[in-house]
Amino acid sequence: MAIQRALVIDDNESLAETLAEVLEESGFEVTVASSGVEALLAWRARPADLVVVDIDLPDIGGLRLARRFVRRAEGCKFVVMSAGDPRHLAGPCEELGAVFLAKPFSLAHLAATLRVVVERAEPPALPPPRAARRLLGAQRPRALLQPAHGPRGDD
Repeated sequence: MAIQRALVIDDNESLAETLAEVLEESGFEVTVASSGVEALLAWRARPADLVVVDIDLPDIGGLRLARRFVRRAEGCKFVVMSAGDPRHLAGPCEELGAVFLAKPFSLAHLAATLRVVVERAEPPALPPPRAARRLLGAQRPRALLQPAHGPRGDD
């Protein structure tokens, strides 16, 4: 599926306009929202294939908003932006399948990040952790990495 529509969500108007321009130059139809509520309304009117969202929005947190979109749209790609510490955001972004973009960033870095997101293949569907444990029985995943026999040479 070729990505055609993008939703940019950031309360910083000049940054949102810059993001929109970069995406439009790449062939996207872009909708810009400055709040979570505005983004939800825009999504309802026309879902996007790519969402670029700032974590710090005035009404709904960007990660919370992204989670809502993930539940509604299979195959939607996400870029999550923040000036915060990326070490604290890596886990939540990974759970969403989102790419993290640290602010401030250059236009070249933005373009490269968007290119990676757009070209990234869909990851294979994995069962949720509880379902995976049921499939494995009582075994812990770590046990699967243990050798079936004793240490080398003790076979």
